[in-house]
Amino acid sequence: MQFPDIEVIRFATYLSALADEIRKNRSGEKSRLRLMSAAARLLENISHRDLLVEQICREAGVAKGTFYIYFKSKDAFLRELASRFISFEVQTYPRLSSKNTEFNNTRRWIYWYEKSFAANVGVIKCMVQMGTHDEEMRQLWHERNGRIVDRSLAGWMKTRPGEDPTMQRWLMRTAGGMLDQSLFERYGIQTGQGLEDPGDLEFLIDLHALLNFRALYGHNPPADEFKPDSPFRRLVEDKS
Repeated sequence: MQFPDIEVIRFATYLSALADEIRKNRSGEKSRLRLMSAAARLLENISHRDLLVEQICREAGVAKGTFYIYFKSKDAFLRELASRFISFEVQTYPRLSSKNTEFNNTRRWIYWYEKSFAANVGVIKCMVQMGTHDEEMRQLWHERNGRIVDRSLAGWMKTRPGEDPTMQRWLMRTAGGMLDQSLFERYGIQTGQGLEDPGDLEFLIDLHALLNFRALYGHNPPADEFKPDSPFRRLVEDKS
């Protein structure tokens, strides 16, 4: 299962491209972008606690003294990185068409979310783990989730204007929380190293799409939305 029109971009790559567009070598914004791109790459393999300013500067090709021209501390730097990631992530939100079936749109959204999560898990892990002791980062994580729900709710209300938006928001936040907890376990975001056998990603996308669809719509999708050999096809057929 692929959605070629849904482009998933690494945040580090995006930041690097923005930096390259700035022609002036001594531009302050260019240096900031290079530092943040370097940190996003490093966070893929290093926790935010172990990440050193020296490493970030070396990866970015920037003098250590330059870092402190733009950022008061490593924590302040990581908060700005997270804030920029939130804006970037919402920009990549997939197009969901009324011409698609409701389950196809659900699967498209899950595909985008899980692929984007995997591509940027280092930054997401930093936000979640740093947020356990840093109130500003915790608020950024809540802002990130709220902005995704707002975007989803806006699309939902266009097709179901008579529904209660407050209740729908709660349903979306609950379904999204369930999805995040599954992905946290998969990628070891809270504790441990993640699952030894994380399973097939396509299987997980279908599983999460089915569970989210049930939570939001209150019934199963049609069986023919799944491949003929899919265990979920048999499951929804048995429930019908």
